[in-house]
Amino acid sequence: MKDYDVRRPRPRASAGKQTLVVRQSDENLPLDEMLERLARVEASLESSGDKEKTSMDRGPLTRLDAKTVVALCAIFLSIAGYVIEDARSTSRQQAEIESTKVRVTNLEKIAAANTESRIRSEVELDQLRQGQAEIKEMLRAHEDETLRILRRK
Repeated sequence: MKDYDVRRPRPRASAGKQTLVVRQSDENLPLDEMLERLARVEASLESSGDKEKTSMDRGPLTRLDAKTVVALCAIFLSIAGYVIEDARSTSRQQAEIESTKVRVTNLEKIAAANTESRIRSEVELDQLRQGQAEIKEMLRAHEDETLRILRRK
């Protein structure tokens, strides 16, 4: 392999495809030997590319260590806890709002019934006062007649 120096550049974290660098020495090799070496290099590149593809197919979670996974799970659990707590408080608030609406409706019914009762009571009291005033007038008239009769005698 002194005639051709085939070097593979170091893989970079952000590199897409890697370039193949082939340097030729001063001597000319037969075309068959050169094609054979290129085929071996391409095969090795394809096999390493397949490994990279399979690791990429598995997703980014395969590269995470246990501490990172635990930290992510803790974050997800805390977010879920906040969401559940918010849902519970929202549900509780809605239940309190509904019960308050029911109470207000009941109080309005009671107030309406009390108003009707008060109005009826006032009407009845007014009728009783009128009746009492009529009775007083009748008693005065009777008393006046009785006194007239007694004076005449």
